[in-house]
Amino acid sequence: MVTSQVEILNGIPRLVINGKPVPPLAYMTYLTHRACYADFAASGYRLFSFPVFFGFNRLNQHSGLDVFKKGIFDGSDPDYSVFDRDVEAILSNCPDAFIFPRVNVNPSEYYERENPEECCSCGRICIASDKWASDVKAQLTGLVRHVESSPYAHRIAGYQIAGGNTEEWLPLEPQGLSGRRAYEKFAEYYPGKSPEEDPALFHRFYSLITAELVCGLAAHVKTLTRRRLVVGSFYGYTFECPHPPFPHHALRQMLSSPDIDFICSPISYSNLRAPGRDHPYMVPFASVRHHGKLYFTENDTRTHLSRPVNSMPHYNGPIWYGPDSETTEQIMLLHAAKDIVNAHGGWWFDMWGGWYSHQPYMKLAEKLLATAKESLDLPCKSLAQIAVFADEEVLCRADSSANAGEVVFGIREAIGKLGAPVDYYLTGDMEAATGYSAVISLIPTESQNSEMLKDLCREKNIPLLEIRRENSGITPDELRAFARNANVHIWCDRDCVVYANESFLFLHTAGEGIFTVTDPEGAELWDVISDRPFSARFTSKAGRSCLLRRYPNKVTK
Repeated sequence: MVTSQVEILNGIPRLVINGKPVPPLAYMTYLTHRACYADFAASGYRLFSFPVFFGFNRLNQHSGLDVFKKGIFDGSDPDYSVFDRDVEAILSNCPDAFIFPRVNVNPSEYYERENPEECCSCGRICIASDKWASDVKAQLTGLVRHVESSPYAHRIAGYQIAGGNTEEWLPLEPQGLSGRRAYEKFAEYYPGKSPEEDPALFHRFYSLITAELVCGLAAHVKTLTRRRLVVGSFYGYTFECPHPPFPHHALRQMLSSPDIDFICSPISYSNLRAPGRDHPYMVPFASVRHHGKLYFTENDTRTHLSRPVNSMPHYNGPIWYGPDSETTEQIMLLHAAKDIVNAHGGWWFDMWGGWYSHQPYMKLAEKLLATAKESLDLPCKSLAQIAVFADEEVLCRADSSANAGEVVFGIREAIGKLGAPVDYYLTGDMEAATGYSAVISLIPTESQNSEMLKDLCREKNIPLLEIRRENSGITPDELRAFARNANVHIWCDRDCVVYANESFLFLHTAGEGIFTVTDPEGAELWDVISDRPFSARFTSKAGRSCLLRRYPNKVTK
């Protein structure tokens, strides 16, 4: 039988399947009938995912988009035939594939109609429903047992537990958590407290029970698979959804769970993912790494072939259309470089199918996979000297959404153009600050953790920059001045996205003109894509991506 786990190799959490580290780059699509499995298999990809739905219902509650296929548990008896066909579609194109099903555990419309007391006031299932959680565990038992007894069992290498709005454990209820079960459980957790009198506590409760549910379902799958396979989930959108009503503010609880092996999120949708700026993390990825978990980015990179899936207004905005093919390649490189240089996983999410059906895209995807594979045997410790901290607990009581929006969400624009790499953490992991030359603390509202971080920096003599609403408009030039005063090495002398580890350097230009790159070790730089030496002084237009191999001892390839 297949085995998979996350192991710490050379200080980095790595995906290991059947005892061998594998490059954690994958492919999936929602519309499996339009999948490009053969193209990605021919480019060397061996990790794949596909969507699984327990019940037919809304995928996106706000837009009204339905899931894309029949649910396994729509009828009186489970029907696993759709699951079997989707596995076969992958294996027929790539017989040695390893597959991670994305299992959407949301119930069917019928289940919600038959169990109104388990739902929120909007009619969707309440995250606090113990009955529904129990029913999901029974359904997971049926699915996993079916898989374990199937002829393809040795190709299923892990499970992603999905649910909530857009499968990301985002709110299904637009008016906030509601329903009989939510208020009953809140009273159980906090006797004598009222959601109306203490809304911040109720927001915190929402995050806690969401994390508890996901961890509980993961533990169940771990038991069913005799702990042979990795299990993970979308969660922890600390920087993308920092506002109090979002239930993503209990990531630390998931990072402490022995049953969660990986955390995933899309790359930020800020600024419509335009070129010439960083496309930042939603998740404090350095905290995920710090706790020995693997992190995956969902690279739903729009291309010149991207089109809306339907005529719904929500799916016809600018975010659904990609740039020209040349710009797309630069953005694909930006997205994959996050995975390679910051030593985590990612998957190309060909959302509606056919987005990457362009020979230059596939050639680039093949080269990036080969580079990710090469990186497994290389030292890949982060060279970031700045740690950025945000307090997930305080986000449940930020005094206004604008505070969190400006201080936590918006600040990433300036930090991304700093010209030096940074690592993002939860303040609960503030002990990691002692390994850095400088710290940036994001403070939408005062908290005990932010004060403790300040005390730690003072005690260890670590330069600290606190970002509050009043100075949230800080510029990259001002950030560079702070960094230089803290003796942080600036890799690029002007606005530029920089990721760096011991073996790789990535640059994405935020303007046009002459750029100068200064490697702190005087390393020779080699362009991975063109396979040619790279000049540390170069002229560029905005939005150019450069993935470089570093040879610190001046020993070129």
